[in-house]
Amino acid sequence: MNVQMMDGLLGASSNIKLAGTPMSVYRQASAEGDMEKMKRALGYTGECTEKAVKYQEKLDEGMKAEAEAEKEKAKLEQEAAIEKRREEHKRAEEGAEPGRSQETDQVQISEAAKAALKNIPPVEAAEPVSSEPMIYTPAGEVSAVPAETEPSVSFSA
Repeated sequence: MNVQMMDGLLGASSNIKLAGTPMSVYRQASAEGDMEKMKRALGYTGECTEKAVKYQEKLDEGMKAEAEAEKEKAKLEQEAAIEKRREEHKRAEEGAEPGRSQETDQVQISEAAKAALKNIPPVEAAEPVSSEPMIYTPAGEVSAVPAETEPSVSFSA
């Protein structure tokens, strides 16, 4: 928020609040039937609202200026980021070996490791261990599995 925006906000707000006083005088004069007092009160109210409009215009100008400043700042940041990426890319190209991608790692397996791999017999698949279901008591002991029963459903009317 810049100074122009703050000035516009404060000026518009205070002038609208100030317009409330002559409006209350206008209402009072209207109740009394005093036409001259009503005209003066409306004149003061008009002046306050005109000032508020001028401050609103000042606020709008400040908002436009700030938007332009933010846009310029974003543009400069974007250009800096692009330049940084170009420099990084340039450094990466200079340091890279021809024919080799910079993104990958290389692994070298020694001759001893290759020989050790040839001497290892293939692993055979282990057979699954079949077991019967077990139930444990709260003490951690195995108890007998109850015989499976058929579920029964009964209806009564």
